[in-house]
Amino acid sequence: MSGRPEGHAPMLALLLFVVAVQLLALIIMPEFVASGNRVFEDPESAANPILYLLLILGFTLFLLLALKLKQGWILSAVIMISIAASVYYVLATFMSPLLALLPTLAVLLLLRFYPEWYIVDAFGILVCAGISALFGVSMTPIPALLLLFILAVYDAISVYRTRHMVSLAEGVIGIKAPLLFVVPRSKGYSFRQDQQISGDGRKGAYFLGLGDAIIPTILVISASWAIEATKLLGISLPALGAMLGTYAGFLALMMTSREKPQAGLPFLNSGAVLGFLAGCLLAGVNPF
Repeated sequence: MSGRPEGHAPMLALLLFVVAVQLLALIIMPEFVASGNRVFEDPESAANPILYLLLILGFTLFLLLALKLKQGWILSAVIMISIAASVYYVLATFMSPLLALLPTLAVLLLLRFYPEWYIVDAFGILVCAGISALFGVSMTPIPALLLLFILAVYDAISVYRTRHMVSLAEGVIGIKAPLLFVVPRSKGYSFRQDQQISGDGRKGAYFLGLGDAIIPTILVISASWAIEATKLLGISLPALGAMLGTYAGFLALMMTSREKPQAGLPFLNSGAVLGFLAGCLLAGVNPF
């Protein structure tokens, strides 16, 4: 979900976050492939995106219930535990499990006691890249394409019809949960102190959900490891096409958004899929 930034600088910053996530995910992908760490046992199974959706629905339902019951501490605790697990799992791929505990604890302390926008953004890039790489190596392109389609539809419904994703976004912003990229509108903005919410986001900043960076990047990673194809700048053409398509979808999102929150995945996922297919065509490979 996204609001429209005024001027080019916020838009460029949000786009650069997505670019950074995808490049970092490509860098760490070989470690996940080499380690054999995967979320799903069979990367080719069409059931994988369904399981992913069920996981999202269950987590979202739990968070919404906590918000409705005004149990913010439960919401915050669950999010922080999920963050700790994600950070630890990624770090444990590159270092000993015991050693990975130290930076995981450091990240949690920073996010708990000093959740300023630049710390939240830096954390977001690292975690999005790790999650994207992990799920990307857990699916071949066909399940990944199915996942992008399902989640684009779900995002549109949850923002425009049921609006539960809007309520959830406002809730996680209110408790300073690090589940969004934050771009200040002006100098001196403090995410920790900002308490105002407007129709298109918060008055002092604009936001982009971490999922808007993670989901299209899953296809980028899947295309990179699962398809043998011609490379350009060290990136296979199908993966590069998915990346460029994501950026095109992002720019379309920024141009069409107005005063209300917008569903980002229909734009980003559509761009990633079209770019992926174009890359396959240029590489002369059949992804199906």
